[in-house]
Order: sequence, then structure tokens, then C-alpha cells
Amino acid sequence: MTTLTLTSPSEATGELAELYAAIEKSFGGVPEGLQLFGVSPKLLAIQMQLLGYFGQHPRLSANFLALLRYVLSEDGHCQFCIGFNQSLLVNAGIAPEAIQQALKNPRNGPLEDRENQLLDYVLRAVRNPHSVEDAEVDQLRKLGWTDQDIFDAVAHGAQHSAVDILFETFRVAPFSAS
Repeated sequence: MTTLTLTSPSEATGELAELYAAIEKSFGGVPEGLQLFGVSPKLLAIQMQLLGYFGQHPRLSANFLALLRYVLSEDGHCQFCIGFNQSLLVNAGIAPEAIQQALKNPRNGPLEDRENQLLDYVLRAVRNPHSVEDAEVDQLRKLGWTDQDIFDAVAHGAQHSAVDILFETFRVAPFSAS
């Protein structure tokens, strides 16, 4: 149970009710984490736009994005996001052992080599922006990543770290894959 008062889908009105209806259509329900964003409907709308953008990203795979969020959520101890993203990865056929390997060494993760290289870069950038070298961007370009891909990946990681902080600060319950 969160520390802020949430509006349930059955009690939502106006803009919030419209947002919740769209979420229910996409997810089959409104997870507690998105109900937390409902405390500020404008921020919920922005979060939904971000989810939509990354969900349709033409070059960053769903598995790359889920693994990025999973590792960052482990860093932030966000139990909801750990469970949610681990469930996405396992349902996509990635073995739990391979997911754990990515925690230890992202360059040897379960994705394509070029995705593992980008994952390693993004994780280091989000954890400490001063730890990445300018020359690494050229190396990522040589692997076929565009500047937009690199920017979008770091932006997604940074934004997800903010979500982890919000979920943990306001005590969003752990994810249950029921």
C-alpha cells in the first residue's frame, strides 16, 4: 500500500478516468505504479506517452529495454519493477540465469552482442555519467547504433531510475505475476 492516497479506477473522473480507461485497454488493469502516477494526471499522461514511444521504438528491442530496466531496478531495489521486468524477460524466453549474468556483466548478457554493448554503456552512463568515454559513442555507432538510439537508450534508463525512486519512496507494492 502506497503512502499517498491513490484514486482507484472505479473512483476516477474526468481526465484521470480517460487515462485509466486507456491503461486498462492496454494492460488489462491499472497497476498500482500507474495509479501512483494518477496522483498527478498530467504526469501520468506524459508517462503513458513515454511508455508508448518506447513500446513502439523501431530499433531498441523490447528485451533490451526490459533488461535495462531490470538491472537498474536491481540497483534501486525497486521490487515492483524487478518483478515486472523479470516477468517480461522470462515470458520472452530468457532464462533467469541469463538475466542474472547480465547483472554481473552486461557485456555478456543474453541479448545480441551489439545490444549487450549498448546495455553496458547505458548502465554506466546512468550510474555515473562521468564514467563513460566520448570514444565509446563512436564504437556504438560502428555497431550500427544511431545517435538517436544511443540518446533514447540513456534517456530511457535515466527516466526509469526516476520511476524506481518514485515507486520506492511512495511504497508501491511488489509486482505479482498472477
